[in-house]
Amino acid sequence: MRAIRIAGLFLFAGLGIGSVLASAASAEPQFLTKTVVAEGSKIPFSATLSPAFLEGSQSKSKISCTGGTGQGEVTGPKTVKNDVTTFVGCESSELKCQSTGQPQGTIVTKILQGVLGGITSSLPGIRLFSQSAGRGATLAEFECGGGLVKVVVSGSVIGSLSGAAGTNAETGKILTSGKLTFAESSGLQKYTKFVEGESGTEQLTATINGQSELSGQSVIATLKTVPATWGMGVTK
Repeated sequence: MRAIRIAGLFLFAGLGIGSVLASAASAEPQFLTKTVVAEGSKIPFSATLSPAFLEGSQSKSKISCTGGTGQGEVTGPKTVKNDVTTFVGCESSELKCQSTGQPQGTIVTKILQGVLGGITSSLPGIRLFSQSAGRGATLAEFECGGGLVKVVVSGSVIGSLSGAAGTNAETGKILTSGKLTFAESSGLQKYTKFVEGESGTEQLTATINGQSELSGQSVIATLKTVPATWGMGVTK
């Protein structure tokens, strides 16, 4: 039952997926196609998720899913919106987990949005959080074991983006696919802040039957624009 405690945290791995592609005309990373993506754009993307797990920082218990899918839109030079991820094959200690109205083992996140930023001077990443309520709000709610365990996941989380190249639309590289990677160690996220911009750190918290625990998520999302021939990029 202990493994259930970190259940909700892995869920956001796939969200914000589209940000894995881009290019920039400034010191901070930006998305691009042939030019920097304009504000108000709606460039759709899809994602295929690897097996995922979430580990509790105190209990060291885990919840795992066998895979999943995701979708969303790149909406500007540094933003993604309408990110939703569906995880399948989800369980903890052999207890199946699911969101309300979903089949056993299926967890669907809230609608999330993301902001592109620099994790280091050469590695871009995306911060994901609730689109309706902002950073720190609920990212997913679900239950395991037929209601025996109720989980609310909140906070925000940063994942790294592959394929960064150049510093502007002329030197960037257009990709047909890329990867958004969320990594953790001992229940804490590997990346917790951007090198520029807002202060504060990003972390996920799962509240399980009223008890809260910081947790770390591990998952890789392979991203593609829709259609895949469109392509995008991300600058360093």
